[in-house]
Amino acid sequence: MTKENLVILPLVVALTGCSLISHKKGNSKADAEDVRSINALNQDFTIGVPQSTSLRDNSPAAAYAALSRAQSTVISEQDKLDVTVFKVPELSAKDLIVETNGAISLPLLGGVVVRGLSIPQAEQKIAGLLKQRYMQDPKVTVTRKAQAFKRVTVEGAVKTPGVFPITGRMTFLQAIALAQGVTDLANERAVVVFRNGRQYGVNLDLIRKGKAPDPILQNDDRIVVLKSDNKVLERKVIDYLPSLLSPFSLLK
Repeated sequence: MTKENLVILPLVVALTGCSLISHKKGNSKADAEDVRSINALNQDFTIGVPQSTSLRDNSPAAAYAALSRAQSTVISEQDKLDVTVFKVPELSAKDLIVETNGAISLPLLGGVVVRGLSIPQAEQKIAGLLKQRYMQDPKVTVTRKAQAFKRVTVEGAVKTPGVFPITGRMTFLQAIALAQGVTDLANERAVVVFRNGRQYGVNLDLIRKGKAPDPILQNDDRIVVLKSDNKVLERKVIDYLPSLLSPFSLLK
């Protein structure tokens, strides 16, 4: 071994060792912080799920189950609907298109926002409006005749970020697979799902291990896979090594 190599070796060990050791030591603390953060985000999500869902169980598995149970077939912009009011054809309407403002136009009621609602929720809303204004006990049926193109966006530390069509029931793991999986810099414990102006923490590692349900995605969901700070630091050290070695190699 040359004199130059003897000088370089301790420097390389110090740089790489510092990064790797800090990563190992921080695991238990990072795990605890991840759980607290994910619990907070998922507890926030349960506010929007049906009231039958227990709000007392704040475990990650329960939170993911709530996310999966949330309606994956909510009414979206450009869906085509039929609205039938039982025995009142003059208040019924066919081939209604959900406009960009989320509303459909109904006889007498005018614009009624239904985007983001499930079919039963839309029926209840329309029936409630009719009861307030025109009828004692309206029976309303909403039928979806055609469903608009749905999509999900996957970005961040994935191999092929992009916008992908949702066909049928698409799960979180299926969307990650469409993006060709995560990169070696990904933090699988720190993935964020943006939905309807809110954000939810998802632990990809737990889902892959079967410790949490695989959430069903909705139209316009955006998945962002965050990078691991430790992995980024390690990569920078490795990339920086050639520039450290080159001055000494010139002395050979």
